[in-house]
Parts: sequence; structure tokens; C-alpha cells
Amino acid sequence: MPAEHVTHSAGTGPSRRGLLRAGAGLTAAGALGAAGVLAAAGPAAADLPVTPPFSLEGGGDQVFWRKPLHETSWAMQSFAYDNVNGHIYFAQHRPGDNENDSDDGDPSKAHIHYGDIWIVRTDLAGNVLGTMALHQFGHGSSMAVEPTGAGSAPYLWIEGDNYNVAKGAYEDSGYRLTRFRYTEGITLTYGNPSVIPIQDRTPTITTYAGLPRPAIDPVNNMLLVRYATQSTSPNPWRLVVFPLADAVAGRLSQDDRKAERALPTNAQLKIPDDAAFQGVTLYGEYAYLLYGRSGGPSYLAAVSMNDAGGGHGEVFRTTAGATIPGREPQGCAIWVADGQPRLTFGFSGKTGTTTDPSFDASLFYKNTFA
Repeated sequence: MPAEHVTHSAGTGPSRRGLLRAGAGLTAAGALGAAGVLAAAGPAAADLPVTPPFSLEGGGDQVFWRKPLHETSWAMQSFAYDNVNGHIYFAQHRPGDNENDSDDGDPSKAHIHYGDIWIVRTDLAGNVLGTMALHQFGHGSSMAVEPTGAGSAPYLWIEGDNYNVAKGAYEDSGYRLTRFRYTEGITLTYGNPSVIPIQDRTPTITTYAGLPRPAIDPVNNMLLVRYATQSTSPNPWRLVVFPLADAVAGRLSQDDRKAERALPTNAQLKIPDDAAFQGVTLYGEYAYLLYGRSGGPSYLAAVSMNDAGGGHGEVFRTTAGATIPGREPQGCAIWVADGQPRLTFGFSGKTGTTTDPSFDASLFYKNTFA
């Protein structure tokens, strides 16, 4: 299924479908122009805890193998850990709904699940424990879990508000960053948050234009957001880090940033142009990104958030899960096991047919440092 690239054609805005939404809250970066966007994007400080990067080499150890999630016709898009309660939370989205046509070729069914996400809670072995349905949120390309204590449901961070004001239509990606408490068994609609509160935690930095992809460093208590700018430069995507306590309180302004930098393009990472962005997470000073496509090679990349100059660390083509049918990289997160962080990354598997697919999920991890 299509996913975001870090490259785009000149003159287009970056998004899942090559578009950025215009409208309230999304025009500040465009008003600056491309040069102004990049000039204003310097970090408030690049002082994240200095840490060695995870070693990305090798296949990694297996967390679990080919587990079906809640809706087997919906594919895993991302996941994150509740490291306090020993749970994993997955975001599932129905493939084909970001295309022009429906899976079975009936145009009347096209986009019927735009913005719909299943949140699935599992144990550490991938056994389903509960679910929650989201409407009008987005694609679920990245998510974060904020534990609240033993025996308590965590807060989830994920994209929301998939309504394009300029087009007057719903799309398949969200433009705001939301925070809400996981509540088992409910259906939560972005445009009607009467069931439980939905907190808007969208960064208010000047370069922000939409498409937030959150991750939490559970060891150092930091929130990372990958986001799109209005820039048509080679680096339209950026990474920004806030202290988690500030982000929870809604302090996500220019002055609240701990670090910010441009995201390297595929060309700079020396990976194929069609290797799509599939996940991001943070531990210490390093952001880790997952790239690839269904049936193609997959890559892990390390990017130091203390390096505002645009460089990057190790990039590795991973063969983890190479025998999974329909293998597509989907999501990465930090798992704390026995007090030690692990870089965890996932793959969606697919069997069946285009009109009757069956998906499963596999997770792997790395726990050694370079």
C-alpha cells in the first residue's frame, strides 16, 4: 500500500498523496517561503542525552511471528509499547482506502474507510486482549503510548482530523496530533469527541504544516514528531523533539523544542526512491526510521537529533522476516525489557487475494549498541 516518501517532485507539497492541506493552522510555513521555512527551523537546543546508537546490523531477534490481529483484512500500520503493563498497541488500517478505487473495483465503495483505524491491544506475545475503533483520524502511520501506571489504561498519541478544508473532503491522513486515553470497546470519532476527551497536541512551531507522526522515548521521556512543512526543498520533512511533560501540558512551541532537524531524503540515505517511510521512534539522541515497500527491500536508519547539520548514522538493509509472504515493513518502537531498551520493528504479512486479503503481524528487535 502507498506510504510516505521523503522525496517529492518540485512544486508539490509533501504528503501521502503528494498534497498538503491548506487552511487554518497550515499556512504559516507557506507564508515564509522555502528559504524562510528552513531558516526558521533551527533547534532551540540540540541537547538530547548523548547515547550510542543501536547496532542495526543482522536480522534481529524475534518478538513474535505472524500473529493475526483484530481485523485480518486490515493491515498493521504501526505499534507502540506500554512498558509498565506489558502490552503492545497496534494501529490497523484497511488497505486500498487511500487509492482511487475500492478493493473490489466498486467505485461507490472507494474511500469508505478513509481515516478509520482499529487500535488493538495485545500481550507481549501478540495475543489480542482488546480493541478500540477510531473514525476520522488518519492512516495510523505512527503512534505513541504514554503509560499512566500499573493497571491503568495509557494515553495514545496519533494523527487525527483527516478533513481537508480546502478540498471540502476527507482524506486518508490526519493533520493534527491527538492525545486521548485508550478506552476499550468504544468507537471514537474525531469530529464528535463526546465519548471521551480528545486533546489537541499539535506542535505550534512555525514550520509545521501537518501529517504528524509521533513516537515516545520511554526511557528519557521525550516526544518525537515527524512532520511535513510547506517547503518544496529536497527536505520537506522534519523531526522535532519536546520533553514529554511539556507536550502533555500542551507546551509545543518554538521555545519548547529540545531538538529539531531536517529528515534526510532517500537519496541522502542512499536507499531506493520507492522505499517509503514506514515508521519512526526515538531513544536518547537518535531517531530510528524504517523504510521499504511490499515485496521489496527494507531499511533501518539512525539519525542523530544532536546533529542539526543534516547528516545521518548507520543505514542497514534488514533481512528480518524475509520469508514472510507479502512482507511490508510497518512501524518501530522502543520496548523496555528487563530494564534495557530494545529497538523493535515490525512487518505486515499478507496472504489471500486482493479482494479477500488476510494480514498478520511479526515483530523483531535489536538490543546491542554500536
